Amino acid sequence: MRRKSASKGRLWRGASSLAAALALLFAGLPFVSGVGQLGGGQYRHAAAEEESRTDISNEPSVLAFYSAAESLYEAVRKGDRLAGTQALQEVERGLRRLPMDRIPTAEGIASLAANVSEMKRAWAAVSPDTGRIEQAAGALRLAADALAHPSRPLWHQYQTVLEQDAAALAKAIAAADSPKAALEAVATHYRLIRTAASLQAEPAAIERADSVLRYAERLIASASPSKERLAALGQEVRDAVAGLFPQAEGSPANVLPLAPPTWGLTATIGSFIITILSWAGWRRFRFDRDHPGRRSEASRNRTDAANRWFR
Repeated sequence: MRRKSASKGRLWRGASSLAAALALLFAGLPFVSGVGQLGGGQYRHAAAEEESRTDISNEPSVLAFYSAAESLYEAVRKGDRLAGTQALQEVERGLRRLPMDRIPTAEGIASLAANVSEMKRAWAAVSPDTGRIEQAAGALRLAADALAHPSRPLWHQYQTVLEQDAAALAKAIAAADSPKAALEAVATHYRLIRTAASLQAEPAAIERADSVLRYAERLIASASPSKERLAALGQEVRDAVAGLFPQAEGSPANVLPLAPPTWGLTATIGSFIITILSWAGWRRFRFDRDHPGRRSEASRNRTDAANRWFR
């Protein structure tokens, strides 16, 4: 009889563990189904938080960084090395004073620091590359502007430019022309806004644009690229570019939402577990009813937790 009672106890504990696992499964599924509701270019902050983000422009450290970046850009544009060196030093000092906790993502902080580092390397090069210096200074200017004017940053104005670049790339591919120049135009303008976009756009949108452009470069540079993949490349670049910018209200998201989980298998498992628990409970009830004076060894040795606590 003890073996029979122990077997019933193991069955009951096994069924309870299975039910607990199912409860955790049900608790986690809503989060999976809700992941795909975010579009690629939507901001992390809702419209109600826009006012708090705009307050950043009132902070002296942000304004000082923005002023230094503007001075650096003007010095580079005029070819003034002395003023550029002084402005770059101010930019580096301003970066350390920025309130990093106000930048939404770690990716944005890393991108901004990398942009300053790239500017320093380009400026200190033995053989200065004018194009590289101008690219880094322009990217820093747009990033500082995004911090100082988060509601209407300058980098949003590049949406039309990048859309035209993507259209030109698709046209070059369709006409069987060499698309390298068109792809370079897309990449150049994207590198210019990447740091600013990293400060405000979703990290997934930045990663998607990086991946699509790397894939496009490898595909176009290959000796015999697939025609099917080339034909789809223009639309992929278009979607990646569109995902960087905030979407107009009512427009479809650029990233396809994830399909919600199917509930058929989950319902089947749940029904099976409920059946096992009901059967085990009925067997226990029938045993207690037929043997009112007998209890299992575990039940006899069980003591009240409250009694143990107050001893």
